Parts: sequence; C-alpha cells; structure tokens
Amino acid sequence: MLHFVNKVLKRFGLDGIRKPLYIALSQSFVAVLFIAIDFIFSKQLTISEFGIWKEVFFYMNLGIPLLAFGLPEGYKYFIAKEGNERGYFKNATSFLLVVTIGLLLVLGLLNLLHYFNLLNLGVYYGFSLLFPLPLFAFLWNKTLRFTYINLGKEERLLVFSLVSFALSMFVIAGGYVAVTYYGGNILQWAILLYVSIFLIPAVLYVSGLGFSIFQITWSKTKVREMIYYGFPLYLASFIGVFSNNIDKLIVNINDTEATFAIFAAGAFEIPIFAMVSAAFAQQSFPKIIQFVSAGNETAAKELWMQISKKVSLITYPMILAAMFFAEELIFFVYSDAYQESVILFKTYLLIGLFRNNSYGVLIAAKENTRLVTKITLFLLGVNLVISLLLYYYFGLLGIVLGTLFTNCCMWLVYTVKENFWSLYGRIFLKNKIIMILIVLIIATYLYA
Repeated sequence: MLHFVNKVLKRFGLDGIRKPLYIALSQSFVAVLFIAIDFIFSKQLTISEFGIWKEVFFYMNLGIPLLAFGLPEGYKYFIAKEGNERGYFKNATSFLLVVTIGLLLVLGLLNLLHYFNLLNLGVYYGFSLLFPLPLFAFLWNKTLRFTYINLGKEERLLVFSLVSFALSMFVIAGGYVAVTYYGGNILQWAILLYVSIFLIPAVLYVSGLGFSIFQITWSKTKVREMIYYGFPLYLASFIGVFSNNIDKLIVNINDTEATFAIFAAGAFEIPIFAMVSAAFAQQSFPKIIQFVSAGNETAAKELWMQISKKVSLITYPMILAAMFFAEELIFFVYSDAYQESVILFKTYLLIGLFRNNSYGVLIAAKENTRLVTKITLFLLGVNLVISLLLYYYFGLLGIVLGTLFTNCCMWLVYTVKENFWSLYGRIFLKNKIIMILIVLIIATYLYA
C-alpha cells in the first residue's frame, strides 16, 4: 500500500512531502483516538461528569511537560547531531524511570497525608497513584518517535502507528463497555485510556527498533548533556504548554465543571494543524542543524520558510472547511447541548493560521535555547494579562481571543528576531493560493 502511495506522490512531483506526510499521519492517529474518546464519552456522561473527564486530561497535558526536564528535546538534538540512538535511548529510558518512580513516591506520600486527614485530594485520592503511568508512556513514546524520524524510518513508524491505532480502538471500546455496564470511577478509565494511547505504540516502536526494554544504562555524561541542552527548551516548552492551557486554567478555577466542559469542547484546536507543522519541522530538523553548523544560516531560514508554505497549503484548506462546518462538527463530536462551544471553536480555528511551523526551531538549532525560554516567558505574560482582561469583559470568548492575540505576538516576535520579512514576501505572501485561503477563512469567520 505504501509503495503505491510513494509512486503516486513521485508521479505528481510530491515526493518531497512523503516523509513529513507519514510523520503527520502517524501522529494523527493519536488525535483521532482522542476525538473518538470525546465522541463516545461526551454522550455517555453528563456535562458535569464530562467536565471532570476533560479536567483529568487537562491536568495530564499540563503536568507531563513539567516533569520532562527537557529530556526529549535534548535527546532529539544529540541523536540528530551525533547519532548513537541506542546509547542515548538507554540513558533516556533510565532517566524516565527515575522520574516516574520519584513521582510515584511523592504521590504515595500525598495519598498517605490524605488518609490521615492532613491533606484533601478530593476525587483524586487513590486514583492519583496512576498518574506516573501516563508520564512514562507519553515521554517514552515521544523519544521513540524522534528515533524513527532521525533514522529515516518514517514508513515503519506509520505502519506501527496504524497497528497501534487499531489496538487502541479495542481498548477504548472496552472502556466504553466498562463505564456503561460496570460503572466505576470515571477518573481511572480516563487515566488508563490516556496511557494506552501512548504505551501501545511505544511497545511496538521499541520492538521494531530491536531495542530491549530491559537494557538500561546510566551515563552521567549523556544524561547531563541532554538535560543541559534541553532544560532551557524544557522551560520554554512548559511555559508554552502552560500559556496554551492558561485559558482552560482560568475557566477551571473560576467556573463550574459544566462550563469547563463547554469551554473545553469549543477551545479545541484541531490537532492535525500542529501535527503537520511538527512533522515537517521534525523531519527537517537534522538538515537545519547541518546548515547552521556549516555557517549557512540563510539556507536554514529559506528551508524553514519553504516548510511554512508547504504546511499552509495543507492546513489552510482544512481550516476553511472546519470553519464553514463548525456547528456540524461540534454537534457531531459532542451534541447540540454544546451550542455555546461553536463560536469558541471557530475562533480557535484562527489560531491554526499560525500553526504552520515550529517557530523556535532555528534558535534551538543555533543552541541559543535560553532565548527561546525568554521569548516564551514573555508570551506567557502577554497571554495571562490579555486573557484575564478580555475574560472580564467578554467571558469565555474573551479568553480565546486572548490566546489568538498571543499567537499573533509570537509570530511577530520570531519574525523580527530572525528577520523573516523579505522571505515572507518572496516565498510565502506571493503564493496566491495561500492569500486567497487566508481571506476566505477570515470572511467565513466573520459572516458565515
């Protein structure tokens, strides 16, 4: 099947997008699984119960980057620069196990304090002991994906992702049966489903590479250099994740669980936009490092801009279609009880206009990772102030507008820093298809 796809792409002169396309498709299976979970359980649970369900996923998406310490970013950089994937992977796995065990001990202590009425964990008492599982599964999966991409094994990555997608659908179906007929706390099913989505493919990935799960190594040098390089990016990554989720945090603190469910359903940026840009950026990252290392920064910038154009030609038509059918999509995935989510969803789609590349990749390739952290921290401050201000005046929509404004600022900051003005004019803005799509997207948002 993939051989046929390769022939078709080559025939139409699209062979250059083959590898990033496979990366994006492999990651899109994860997005489809989460959409399937929302589709199934939003109809099975009340709005308040679904609010708790989304809250669990929100906490995991926010907490996992906090405990990564920049390891995935450092791992990706050094296997691209030096190779030795097996050696770095063993050390990365060892580090992840240490962090996982450490988190388990901390959570065990917190649950013990709850038992003696010294702390109140609420509904998370007992079930919080499961949180180390999604941490390990997500980060292990991420390092393995970087390994496949660095080795140029995107086709095998796609095949394993497809197999794991089918297996995960069986697990989701089992979770649906368990919740429907056997009940139980919805927190445990939310956590276990999250784990399965990342752990099932990770096991297939590691077996496909011939790596042993049990062969772990601790090299102080390798762990130190991965953390030293990745830690500033870790801070930037966590600040970025926090900034992207600050809207949900504001609603989670100030409103009811039902309102949070409405907001979470609408504040849903279709994952494929970020996945396509990440796929192209990951696939080209080793080449960008080579250009920068050779002192050819101009070529690196041109490659970055070409990626932005290619990604936009893929994602902008999808944004336009999703904008036009926004109400139908929300009602299909959730139900008509989520009518208030439609305008939030349409506004979030505008953020997809800026999801056409990984904006800090050039600075990271130049090893100036601390600058990425500073920029991300500045954008966090902008997002917090603007979102709170607009929330006060416009409610839930104001928070989404604050996130949109912050993404505009992000684009401007990186464009000024890397002096992209001429490249935008020469490569991006002169593309008539892109300009027409931007106008149609904005017009559909305003008038449809």
